[in-house]
Amino acid sequence: MKLNRLIFTTAILSAVSVQAQTTEKKNQLEFSTGYNFGYLKNLEFAPVSMYKYESSVYQLNYTHTSKKENLFEIKMDYLSSELKTDKLSNLNTDFEKVGLGFSYLKKFYDKDRFVIYGGLQSQTNISIYSNPNTSSFNNEDYYTLHQEFGITSRFTYQSGEKQHLSSKLTLPVVLLRLTNAEGKFYTIDNYQSVLWELEYGYKLSNHFDVKAVYNFNYARLQVPSAYRELQHQLNLGINYKF
Repeated sequence: MKLNRLIFTTAILSAVSVQAQTTEKKNQLEFSTGYNFGYLKNLEFAPVSMYKYESSVYQLNYTHTSKKENLFEIKMDYLSSELKTDKLSNLNTDFEKVGLGFSYLKKFYDKDRFVIYGGLQSQTNISIYSNPNTSSFNNEDYYTLHQEFGITSRFTYQSGEKQHLSSKLTLPVVLLRLTNAEGKFYTIDNYQSVLWELEYGYKLSNHFDVKAVYNFNYARLQVPSAYRELQHQLNLGINYKF
């Protein structure tokens, strides 16, 4: 009798353990760090045709998968660097940028390990420029806040049991821009931007993945005080699924 109870209990525990291992995890928390380099032009801030910058970048991402396998994503990133110009070294300045993005993606296609999502994204970027020696802002730091709203899509391919490739493309269509000087809305007639992400993931266990990600960001604002930014990021991260 005791032996039967032991066998029954062991079977139940084994079944629960197998189910826990095979059940798809609905939440993912990812931390990554990497290398960032870019080019920036902001004539409202300084009369420099183009700054260049490079630094480390840090990211924290969260993804939730709903019962219908739609995705809700939160992405935060931070970098701190020096804006450098070869023309006037006294216009070099410290630069910080914080980004926060929210995405909702609905699954539209799922066949042969290939999945397509589409949805909406909100992206907030806050940039702070330390005042160079010849600034016109009365020795105050200069800042910009860019609030973008756009459409986004994600394509995912499961190349094997442990590997996947994913690509996400976002096209902002509306921009709210706040600076020390003004605040104004812009549409695609004056503001063009592309955010693209390419990701490779490898499954280490039922709870952990490692990822390598390339991010490309481009923004162009056609205003009298011209603004341009081109940014590249290469990141390595660890992803916890629960």
